[in-house]
Amino acid sequence: MKYLSNLFAIALLLSFNACNSNAQNNTVAGAEQTAVVEVIDFHSTHRCMTCQTIENKAKAALQEKFPEALEEGKLVFKTVNVDLEENYDIAAEFEAAGTALFVHTRKGGQSDKTDLTNFAFMNATSDDGKFEAGLIREVDQALQQL
Repeated sequence: MKYLSNLFAIALLLSFNACNSNAQNNTVAGAEQTAVVEVIDFHSTHRCMTCQTIENKAKAALQEKFPEALEEGKLVFKTVNVDLEENYDIAAEFEAAGTALFVHTRKGGQSDKTDLTNFAFMNATSDDGKFEAGLIREVDQALQQL
């Protein structure tokens, strides 16, 4: 009897795992077909004030100006720690070795990357709104391409 219970438990676990694998495969295939604009904030583990300001101002500007696009998944804000091994591939793809800011548009198998790193470093710590306005302009242009 114990043998049957163990066999049933193993069969149940295998069926859950099979369902989970199918769901992940469908999500990945669907994600490749979805048009999306990603704002990607790369950083290292040890972050300076400017790096943190870039993240905070970018996140706030996107939430204020594009709440619908964020909610619908047309716009995504990501932070990526380049020091973590699991982020090696994306950091290599964008050639990010430390703090970097990109607007990345994916549509129909095409990829367009706009590097805003220098712009972000020059403008994020000032209070004149130039950073937010420039980021919003770039994201708005990218969203119009979808």
